[in-house]
Amino acid sequence: NDTEQAVSDWLEGLDNGRGSLLQYFSAFKREMLADLHMIAEAKLPTQYKEGVLGSIEPGFFEALECKLFGHQLLLAKGILA
Repeated sequence: NDTEQAVSDWLEGLDNGRGSLLQYFSAFKREMLADLHMIAEAKLPTQYKEGVLGSIEPGFFEALECKLFGHQLLLAKGILA
């Protein structure tokens, strides 16, 4: 469907087409219905700590089982863009 394709395309675009973030697609589908609007809700209205990750809901990466710092940064930057 178009919504899932948009998330897949977004994930690929975050790492310039390398596809390393596509491993989280099934988690996005499970946790956020592969919906970019739901993913955007991970952005906090107020930063709770300094840095890019401080603007993202703390449980977001846990829900995705995303433990790699580099992947967290790419996802956070994508959400904040």
